[in-house]
Amino acid sequence: MVFRVAGIFLILMSVGAVVAHHAGLALPTLDWFFAFESKEKALSSATWWEKNQALIIGYGLCSVLLAGGVLSLVKRSRKMHWNPQTLRKLRRFKSITRGYLSLLTLAGLLFLTLLDHALVGKKALLVKHDGKLYSPAFMQKTYTGEDFGQESKSEADYRKLKERFKEEDRGNWVLLPLVPFDATFDSAEPIREALEERDGEFYREGEKEIYSGLAYRYFADDEDKRQSMVRYRKGRPQGREEYYGRDKGDFIGFYEWKDGVRSPDPVMGEELVRAVEGEETTGLLAVRYPPLPPSFKTRHYLGTDSRGWDVLAQIYGGLQLVFQAAIIYLAVTYAVGITLGCLMGYLGGTFDIVVQRLIEILANVPFLYVVIIIADRIGRDDITLVTILLVLCIFSWIHITYYMRTAAYREKARDYVAAARVLGAGPIRVIFRHVLPNAISIVVTLLPFSMVGVITALTALDFIGFGLPDSYPSWGRILKDGVSNLDSSWIVASVFSGMVAVLLLVTFVGEAVREAFDPKKFTTYR
Repeated sequence: MVFRVAGIFLILMSVGAVVAHHAGLALPTLDWFFAFESKEKALSSATWWEKNQALIIGYGLCSVLLAGGVLSLVKRSRKMHWNPQTLRKLRRFKSITRGYLSLLTLAGLLFLTLLDHALVGKKALLVKHDGKLYSPAFMQKTYTGEDFGQESKSEADYRKLKERFKEEDRGNWVLLPLVPFDATFDSAEPIREALEERDGEFYREGEKEIYSGLAYRYFADDEDKRQSMVRYRKGRPQGREEYYGRDKGDFIGFYEWKDGVRSPDPVMGEELVRAVEGEETTGLLAVRYPPLPPSFKTRHYLGTDSRGWDVLAQIYGGLQLVFQAAIIYLAVTYAVGITLGCLMGYLGGTFDIVVQRLIEILANVPFLYVVIIIADRIGRDDITLVTILLVLCIFSWIHITYYMRTAAYREKARDYVAAARVLGAGPIRVIFRHVLPNAISIVVTLLPFSMVGVITALTALDFIGFGLPDSYPSWGRILKDGVSNLDSSWIVASVFSGMVAVLLLVTFVGEAVREAFDPKKFTTYR
């Protein structure tokens, strides 16, 4: 059942990714396979590889998935009997409620990450305009503002478009994702709230608390340009009321407020200030710049950071990155570690000695220095997830070889190995058909803790500034920003809580696996 479901899933993913790409669709998760676009593709000097990089990598990844799916179905077609001890261990794992529920929770989180831009993103899921229905989030085509009646020739701003359609009330509408912000390079605009006067003191409209903070007026015919600015303390203006020119927005003069009374004449730039004062402006507005606190009204459910990026969108993007990195890291690291470890233990001799000397050399190389050197030579903006994972994998397979070498050395002395060799089985068949299945419990036990390792490594590297560039969402970067802005407590609290929750879930799974697969604890002699 497991092999059949896995095989069908892999085949559908690989075929779906290819069909969607050629149909011009951008389906959640499936569009990732063809997302490895070269920055130099549009240049006339671009090489053949740079022009076709996305297609080659995409077809390569889909071919691997397709092959894996076919092999799973072939494996299912053969008559297969699970080892009774393995089934007993799986039942033990299921009986450990904390670990089993943690595994289901992680599976649910993985499913949410697969929804990708259908759940988190700035592109609209659906747009109805002039009787036509559009789906920008699920199409490779980029719609401009002109496609929806705006003047802009750049990509449409769907959040503003939704507000405009609501004001026009002509039957047009926009359906945005649950979190309508991208994880990176999508800064929130300042929040503007009208101020109203009550008994000589100013309040935000609809609020009961007296307002303290900056207040602005903007030109009525150009609300992107401010006309004046003054600071309010306990509902009353204090200090300088500054005025700005219309053309360049430069500071031109100010009035002085003291004890709620404004100076009769401008302190400087009287003529320019008087001219600007005569123009029509908006009402007095309270403007809050990032970082902004959590708000359901603005749909920043966990607030924004110091750059105005949505915290929840970044945490979601970081979770996607963590799962993606963990899958690649575990596949590469365990493939190398298991293969070399088993060969060392089974073959022994010169091969074992040579690989052990290589391990000793790598074990004494400072990992952090290697990352710093690579980041300095390549340039942080050109570092990719593959680069970081490559460095991690170079150093991480070592500890797996120790366990597998010991297991292979022990198992090769068993009678079943001698019987297989007598029947003519070669070293590779003996290792991977007989020795490895009997040592697989070691691998299963180590997997969750290796996942914890890669999560903490990526977070730590980004926190100290030697990790991924800003084009990748990162928990470490949000954590660093939160530590630098402790007054905005929602930043560090959100990412810390999310990271701890994921690490705890993985740790609970690891403890349950170790407990279920521990032969000493559950062995019964009869």
